Amino acid sequence: MTEPTTERADAETTADWHRRVIGRSLRTATQRSIDRGQALVRAAATVLERSGGVDLTVQDVADEAGQSLRTLYQYFESKDDLLLAVFEESMRTYAQLIERAISKLDDPLDRLVGAVIAATSMSEYSVADLDRGLARLRLRLADTSPELVGRSQEALSTLVRSLVADATAAERIRVSDLDGATFLLLSVNAAFITSERLGNDSGVPRPTSDTLVTFCLRGLGAEVDDADLARIREVLRMPKASRAPTSTDPGPSRAAATGKGKARPAAT
Repeated sequence: MTEPTTERADAETTADWHRRVIGRSLRTATQRSIDRGQALVRAAATVLERSGGVDLTVQDVADEAGQSLRTLYQYFESKDDLLLAVFEESMRTYAQLIERAISKLDDPLDRLVGAVIAATSMSEYSVADLDRGLARLRLRLADTSPELVGRSQEALSTLVRSLVADATAAERIRVSDLDGATFLLLSVNAAFITSERLGNDSGVPRPTSDTLVTFCLRGLGAEVDDADLARIREVLRMPKASRAPTSTDPGPSRAAATGKGKARPAAT
């Protein structure tokens, strides 16, 4: 009779409770790493807001978090890696807020229109200093790591693409290239918000949110007018205006960038 190999014998003698203990310990370690990483992201968002995205250093972040540089580099390999995490958290919450804003709308076109209205209006509810920091951060990272910036916006781009696809399937808009339409909507929105936070360099007056929404939707073949926009705005579940943040209250933009507290916006 053939004797079992050492590996087979070990597998056969491993008790089920061993596997449960190992599973729990791994889950605990994973959650601990996420929590510590989140604390560093939160500290980075605080520093980003304070600095407006200018001359931010990893030492500033480590000091804000009460951690050493060695600890910070255990979780993020570089300053850009950390700041990409801040940007991704901001975009994740931004997408969640847009989804919440249109949650009472059922018609596919109304949902798309409502999403564009919400996306262009979130800056009314956010903290300008962090928005400026995020806008500068996005422009800098897009120059060096455009693919990573794109991946950081996956929650937002996926949402917009699905809304465009639903409105197209319902024959409320005419789109043959879903990715192209998504790109245009995201690009126009980003330019609109950036011009508000960093300054309008176009040489002509910046349009209103309603003008931009009408332009985008009519460009997709939708029939929308001012009455439609007013009706949809009345139904949107936008965040409540927040008071100025204190040291213990992260405020709307910082909460969005760090995932801390209630879902609040950071428009970028």
